[in-house]
Amino acid sequence: MMFFKPVVVSTFAILATASTTTSQCNTGGAQCCNTVGAANSLPGAAVILGLLGIVLQDLSVVVGLGCVNLVGSSCAQQPVCCTDNNFNGLINIGCTPISL
Repeated sequence: MMFFKPVVVSTFAILATASTTTSQCNTGGAQCCNTVGAANSLPGAAVILGLLGIVLQDLSVVVGLGCVNLVGSSCAQQPVCCTDNNFNGLINIGCTPISL
């Protein structure tokens, strides 16, 4: 029973920290991306979009490459909120940078 209490406290601490970050996103969870930029100027973005069969109406839309769910407030690269996160972090579309 002594093991159960610290785990519960730790879980609540992580959830409390994550909720402050993700509350900045009204489009889903916050993401931490290795690279963020316009689809038409970000190296590799056009190749990934083409391989996935994604056609963008606006090539200047901001995308994130190599993204993972942001847990807590630690992101060494660029924290963002994105409107289309359906590609397992390979590429996220419609991103907006956020501050931590």
